[in-house]
Amino acid sequence: MNLLKQANEFVVANKPHIDEQYKPTFHLAPEYGWMNDPNGFVYYRGEYHLFYQSNPYDSKWDTMHWGHAKSKDLIHWEHLPIALAPDQPYDIKGCFSGSAIVVEDELVLIYTGVSEVNGVVQQVQCIARSSDGIHFEKSVHNPVIDQSNLGDLGTTVDFRDPKIFKRDDTYYTVVASKTTEDNPTRGQIFIFFSSDLIHWSQASILIEGNAQLGNIWECPDLFELDGKDVLILSPMNMPQQGNQYQNLNSSIAMIGEVDWTNLSFKLERYEELDYGLDYYAAQTCLDNQNRRIVVAWQQMWERTNVLDEKQSGWSGMMTLPRILSIEDNALVQRVPNEFYEYLKPVVEQTEILTEFEITDTSFQYAKVEATTNLEQFSIKIENELEKYVEITLHNNEVKFSRLNVTPEIEGKETNVSERFIDVQPIREIEVFIDASSIEILIDGRSLSNTVYFTKPVNTFKFASEDIQSKTIILSSMK
Repeated sequence: MNLLKQANEFVVANKPHIDEQYKPTFHLAPEYGWMNDPNGFVYYRGEYHLFYQSNPYDSKWDTMHWGHAKSKDLIHWEHLPIALAPDQPYDIKGCFSGSAIVVEDELVLIYTGVSEVNGVVQQVQCIARSSDGIHFEKSVHNPVIDQSNLGDLGTTVDFRDPKIFKRDDTYYTVVASKTTEDNPTRGQIFIFFSSDLIHWSQASILIEGNAQLGNIWECPDLFELDGKDVLILSPMNMPQQGNQYQNLNSSIAMIGEVDWTNLSFKLERYEELDYGLDYYAAQTCLDNQNRRIVVAWQQMWERTNVLDEKQSGWSGMMTLPRILSIEDNALVQRVPNEFYEYLKPVVEQTEILTEFEITDTSFQYAKVEATTNLEQFSIKIENELEKYVEITLHNNEVKFSRLNVTPEIEGKETNVSERFIDVQPIREIEVFIDASSIEILIDGRSLSNTVYFTKPVNTFKFASEDIQSKTIILSSMK
């Protein structure tokens, strides 16, 4: 049985029947079925390719395939056939997360193949190649990294999510894992190198975590950014520290320096990548403009799967891509200029505002900018049913709340409706609204959230006691 052909035929037959009530327009979401981690985010032949973890048969997680889409502008996505299906003994339990690299005009994927031997899970690293960027052939040498590469350093029980890159003439991949001797365990990242993508070195431990960094790490990505080495990863069960790491599972950026001789990472500091309710498994792409662009899964594990409960036929989406930089020793994220080119102004007003309200208008982007620092405000984004989200700034703390929107989302965390971020007095806040997505950028820091409005938002309310000039802009997509 051709499992890849079967999966693609199923999607084609069933995608006309999905419920599109919460389907975003400028965020990537699946045609049919389930979506989670971004995989293989790469710039290839003048287009961005983004693969993702997919269950093409249902709107919940199950045996993983690789979905696939491409875009010229990071806004409009074209769905392509499913790229990988679990059809080999080494990946029969799933083609888990991985990455992509361009090699002499071929698109090469590296992914985690999952199987089970005598009741024990085996996770190994595998290669697939394509000459057209659409149809992929798995290597006869698979798996290319397995227990023989790990030796005594680890096991293949939790050993996944390879991120590949090239430095000088050598290929490297970082792979996520956990320590084996501790209870609880600690996160751990292995690094391997190769000259041909088939024969890989023995494992080196790039970095190990501690009790404050969760008990297992996922989805690593190692790259150079503005003179620093950055390792992003997703720790599970990371303890909350004030207003940081409020989700059960987090995404962080470690900033430091790699010792390429000893293959070790000297950690200087780390920070959370996103402070919202729904952000996980971030992966980056270096494009033809030398921009380091990051995208993540805009959902969270151990939460109510609203779309599956509503039998929508699909579930999951990606965040809006963002350009990463380091400025004044802080990680900054900005939406690419391509997005703003598609905006059509609905309202633009500049004056000394303490209150502002507009109703019966359609908007997908809102911006508040002040001439000097904002110290307090309240923003409500509401629909005709008087359901709303609220963003408030008070005492150098921004709060986002989806408490007043139903259906209610539940989860293992104490609070799954609000998130907080500590800020300095701010100059600008942007809000991106796309059906069930609300993303907020505050002077380069982000909060990503899913919010299931049963009716589109049509009201924007702003209140502040600051006596200064402010500009409020509302726009829709062209």
